Amino acid sequence: MSRLCVIVLLTGTSFAQQSAIDNARPAFQPFRFDENWSYLAGSSHRDDALDPLKYISLGSEGWFVTLGGEIRERFELLDHPGFGTGPTDRNGYFLQRYLLSSDFHFGSHFRFFAELQSALENGRRGGARPTDADRLDLHQAFLDWRAESPQAGSLTIRLGRQEIGFGSGRLISSAEGLNVRRGLDGLRVIYRLRSWTWNAHALRLVKTQPGIFDDVPDNTQSSWGGGLTAPHPFWKKANFSLYYLGKDRKREFFIRGTGRSTRHTAGSRSWKISGPWDFNYEAIFQWGHFAGLPIRAWAFSEETGRKFPRARLKPRVAFRADLASGDKGASHHSLSSFDPLFAAAPVYSGPAALLGPTNLLDLSPSVTFQIRASVLFKLESSSFWRESLGDGIY
Repeated sequence: MSRLCVIVLLTGTSFAQQSAIDNARPAFQPFRFDENWSYLAGSSHRDDALDPLKYISLGSEGWFVTLGGEIRERFELLDHPGFGTGPTDRNGYFLQRYLLSSDFHFGSHFRFFAELQSALENGRRGGARPTDADRLDLHQAFLDWRAESPQAGSLTIRLGRQEIGFGSGRLISSAEGLNVRRGLDGLRVIYRLRSWTWNAHALRLVKTQPGIFDDVPDNTQSSWGGGLTAPHPFWKKANFSLYYLGKDRKREFFIRGTGRSTRHTAGSRSWKISGPWDFNYEAIFQWGHFAGLPIRAWAFSEETGRKFPRARLKPRVAFRADLASGDKGASHHSLSSFDPLFAAAPVYSGPAALLGPTNLLDLSPSVTFQIRASVLFKLESSSFWRESLGDGIY
C-alpha cells in the first residue's frame, strides 16, 4: 500500500478571471472557449478593469474579439516520487505554464478560437518529464459553425485543434493537473436541446514536443465516439450521461507485452452538485483486442460529499474511491488492464498526479474550507493498492 497526503490552496489563475460583479455577468468557465462576453457590448456593463480585453468590437454587430490568458506557477517537492525507483530530488523543482488566447466572434454563426501555450520546468533532477515542458506551441486553433433556434436548439460543428473536457475527466480531459495541457486534432459535433446535450467526435491526440511550434498529430492513435447528457430520471436536481468511446493505437504498452490495441469503452455517470449532499458516480466497461488477446476491463469511481454552508469556513467533507481493473497475468486468456484513454492522473491520484488508474484501488477522504469567495483550502489523504498482483503500477 502507498499513501499520499496533499494540502492544496486553490485560487483563481486566469489574469482575466475576477469575481462576478452581479448575477447578469457571464460566469467564468474552466475552458476559456466556453465563455461569451457579448454581454459587455454595452459600455455601461464594463465595471471590471479588464473588461476592455474581454470585448473588443470589430465594427459590426456581433463581431468582437476576446483576449484572455492564464499564468500558473507551481513548486513541487516529492519524497520518493517513483516509489523507490529513480533519483530522489531533495530540493524540488519549479513548473511554469502560460496560456494566451484570442476568441474571434464573426456574428452569430462563425467563431475562431486560438491559444498559445508555454510550459517550462526548472531545477528538476533528471530533467523535465514529457508532461513538464513545451517551450511554445499552438495549443488550440479551431473554427466553430453554430446554428440556433428556440424550438430546434443549437448545433455546433467544431473543426481543428482543441481541448476536450469529457464529464469528470476520467476518460478524456485537458490534463489540467499536469504542466502541459492536452490538445486533440479533429472534428466535434455538439447538439443542445433544452437540458439535453448530444455530442460526437473523431479526434487524434496531439504529440507534445519540447521545442517551439513543433507539436504534431500523433498518427499512431485515433479516437472516436459520442454520448448524451440529460436530467437524471430518478434523482431530483441530478444529471446522468451515457457514452461510447473507441480508440485504436498501433503500439500499446502493458506488463503483459506490447502490441496493437483496439479498445471500446462504454459507461454511465450520475452526478449532483446542488444541495448539502453531492455525489459523482461512474461505471465503465471496456472490450476489444490487444495483440490478439480479447480485452475485458472495467472501472468504477465514486465521490460523495457533504457541505455545511452555515458553519464557519463552510467546510465540505468528502470521500472518494476509485477501482480500476488490472491484468491477471499470462495464465489468463484476456487482457484485464483498464485503459484511461486520454484522462489525467490528477483525477485519480490528486494534484501530485503520480499514478494512472490502471490496476488501481484508492481511498481518499478530504475536507475543503472556503477561506474567501475565490480561495479554497483543501486537505486530502490518499491510500493506494494494486487491484491485481499480476499487473504492475502505471
